[in-house]
Amino acid sequence: MRSRIVGLAVVLVGALVAVFAVTGQAQAGGLNPPLPLTTAPDLYVTVKVTITNTKFLVSLHSAPRGADARFVVRNVGTKPNTFAVGKENYGSGAQTGFSVNVKPGQKKILILFLDIRGKLPYYSGLKADRNNPAMKGDFLIGPCTHYEQVTGVGEC
Repeated sequence: MRSRIVGLAVVLVGALVAVFAVTGQAQAGGLNPPLPLTTAPDLYVTVKVTITNTKFLVSLHSAPRGADARFVVRNVGTKPNTFAVGKENYGSGAQTGFSVNVKPGQKKILILFLDIRGKLPYYSGLKADRNNPAMKGDFLIGPCTHYEQVTGVGEC
């Protein structure tokens, strides 16, 4: 009876050694390469937006599709203002823009995943500023934007 238990223990130890050997080989890249640890996008684009009392100064007007745009919005004016990009569409589960209220002297950072091609309008959320051409414009998302041409990143 004792020899049967010892024999069974030897078989179990052998099986464990084989499993660890295969696992170690897989981790070393022998059988299956390791999976990436994150799903973060490869490209981040920083768009600096400076708000004055009479205009928006936007550092970039385009970015490649699939990038994350980090909008750094700063109000250097003397009155509160609202900066809006695209449309907030939560009904279908997709967000294609945002709107942010920024007080004088305040800075806010917002991240927007650029998953659609085309123009996203940016504009002031204040009714008094809606007809001011210096407080509106277009942000282009596409395969061949100025950013891609300058950096060589993307499909250009």
